[in-house]
Amino acid sequence: MAVGYFGDIVFRTSDKKILSFHDFKLSASGNWGEHKRNGKKSEWEFLGPGTEKVSFVIELDANFGVKPRKVIEKLVKYVEKGTIYPLVIGGKKVGKKWRSTGLSSTWGHIMNGGELVKASVTLTLEEYA
Repeated sequence: MAVGYFGDIVFRTSDKKILSFHDFKLSASGNWGEHKRNGKKSEWEFLGPGTEKVSFVIELDANFGVKPRKVIEKLVKYVEKGTIYPLVIGGKKVGKKWRSTGLSSTWGHIMNGGELVKASVTLTLEEYA
């Protein structure tokens, strides 16, 4: 069953393949301008919304039908090429479009010959308006 997707990375859980994420964090902010006044407190003006940011951890395990190194390489390309994609979870878009701004991976288990069996990736996305 598909949980969602970002680009051609499809998050799913089935009896043949598990590619999931956890620790999903969404942050939003506003942009404010400060007008300093002589002898008085500053006045603040709302300038508009800031960009939303998302981060989450993707678990990669070859024992669950995933090729960790292949997924990591694909995500690195997203970051390095500046690709823009929608993020969809549960059939609904999260925000509008997102750009990949950062990735860090932890390689947990490497077999003889260098085959990566388990890894986790923290992916950071920023809203693209």
